[in-house]
Amino acid sequence: MSATASSHAAALVAAVLSHCVTTPNTSFAETRAQAPAPRIVIGRIMADPRAVSDARGEWFAVKNLGTTGVSLRGWRIASANDRGHTITRPAVVPAGGQVILGRDANRTRNGGVRVDYAYSSSITLANSGDWLSLKDPRDVTIDSVAWTATRGGFARVVKDRAVAARGVLASARAAPPAVAPPSISNTPPSELVVRVLDVGQGDATLITNGTSKVLIDGAPDPVRFGILLDSLGLDSATIDVVILSHQHYDHHAGLRELFRTSRGITVRYFFENQDPYANAALAELRDSVAARAGRGQLVYRDADDPCGDGRSICTITMSGGAKLHVMRPDPAGADPNDRSTPVKLVGPDSASFTMWFAGDAEHREIGWFESARYDVTPGMRVDVLKADHHGSCNGVSSWYLRATQPRWIVASVGADNSYGHMHEQTKQTYARFHIPWYRTDRNGTIEFRTPGTVGGGFTVDVARGSASMDGDADRQSIQQDCNPMP
Repeated sequence: MSATASSHAAALVAAVLSHCVTTPNTSFAETRAQAPAPRIVIGRIMADPRAVSDARGEWFAVKNLGTTGVSLRGWRIASANDRGHTITRPAVVPAGGQVILGRDANRTRNGGVRVDYAYSSSITLANSGDWLSLKDPRDVTIDSVAWTATRGGFARVVKDRAVAARGVLASARAAPPAVAPPSISNTPPSELVVRVLDVGQGDATLITNGTSKVLIDGAPDPVRFGILLDSLGLDSATIDVVILSHQHYDHHAGLRELFRTSRGITVRYFFENQDPYANAALAELRDSVAARAGRGQLVYRDADDPCGDGRSICTITMSGGAKLHVMRPDPAGADPNDRSTPVKLVGPDSASFTMWFAGDAEHREIGWFESARYDVTPGMRVDVLKADHHGSCNGVSSWYLRATQPRWIVASVGADNSYGHMHEQTKQTYARFHIPWYRTDRNGTIEFRTPGTVGGGFTVDVARGSASMDGDADRQSIQQDCNPMP
C-alpha cells in the first residue's frame, strides 16, 4: 500500500465508530466474546449535533436483534469521564425495533428528535475520543462502542464484522472500496423508462436508461416477481442499482429472485438502511447480498451513509444521462415505514421528467424531509410522485404536495388489500390539489417515458383503465391525523 493510500485508510478508520461486545471482567480493548442474551446493541450515535447544542441534542439508538421485547429498566449507561446513569423506567425495546436515549426528551429543544428516555446531563458524549457502554441489571456489559472522531450533525452508524456476525449487516469490508458514488460511463442522453410494476399489495419499480437498470423494491410475491423478471428479459442481465426502501415483506420478498444462481443476474450496488428486523425472508436476502459483497461481486451500501463518506445524499449517474439522488432516511424513525429511503430520479433533461420515491414514509418522516431540507437539496419538486405507503392517508400531507407539486401521482396497491388503500382521505386530498392519479390495481403496470432530449417531455401509458379511478378496497381511514387537508 502506498503512503498516500495508507494515510487515507487511517483517516477513514479514525472517523468510523468501532463496535465491541464485552463480557464481565474483560478490558474494553480486549473484548471478543459473543453478546449474551438479550440481543441488544447500540446502533447509532449523535455525539456532535449541529442543529442544537450538545447539552440538548446528543442521543443514541439502542436496537433489539432478538424476537422478544426487552425492558431497559435497571440497565446502566456508562461513558468516559461521566458518572453514569441507571435507567429508571421500562424503556421497552421492541423485537426488531429500537428506542432513542438522549440528553433531552423535549423535541422543541433537542432539534426535533423523538427521545424515548432522557438521561439528562449524567452522560456527555465527547466529539473526539470517547466510549459508551450498556450494562444489564447483572452488571454485565452487553454492548459498548468506542470512537476517535465524529462528524458534526451526522448520526454515525455503528457497524463492523462483529456486528454482522450477530445479525446487524455491515458494509462489506471485502467489497470494492467505492467511496465515490456509483457512476456508469456516460453516453449521449437516451430514453428513460420508468415502470411501476403491477405486483399486488407491494412495491417494485424498474428504471432503465441507456444500458443502466435500477430496481427500487421487489414485491410481496417471489413467484409473481420471478414471472415479471422473465417477461422483462432480466435473466442474465446486469442491474446496476437495487434499492430496498425498508424492511417490510411487501417490499423485499421478491428481491430474493435476483440472487438465484439459475437466473445469472449481476447486481452491482445494493442500498438499504440495514436496520435489524426479525424476518426469515429478509435474512435470506441479506445473506445473499452479504455473500456477494464478501466475494467482491457487489457493493453493499448503508442508506444512512449512501456514499460511504458521511454525505446525506449520494448521486448516481446512469449511462443515458439520468441521475438518482439516494438520500439518508430519518435516523430517528420509530418504525420501518419512517426509515424508508427517499430517492429522487432526474431525467437526462431535468426539465422534461423528475420523480420522487419514498417507500412507505409516513407523516413523521415526511416532516423530517423538511427539516433535512431535501426540499432545497436535491429539491423535491417533481413531475411524478410515487404515493407513499400505497396511498395510505398517513403518507400524504399538504406540505408534501406543496413541496413536490406533482403533475401525476402513481400508487402501487393491491386490488383486494385489507388496509383500505387507497384511503378516501388520500384521494380527497389529491383532488383538492387537482392532481390526477394512476393505480396499479386498476391500471396495471404504469409506464413513464421521456426521450432524454431537451424539451422532449414525457408520456404515461397504462395497461388498462383511466385516471383517478376508485378501487373496491378503498375506504375511509379512522386514523385521527388522516382528515382531508385543505
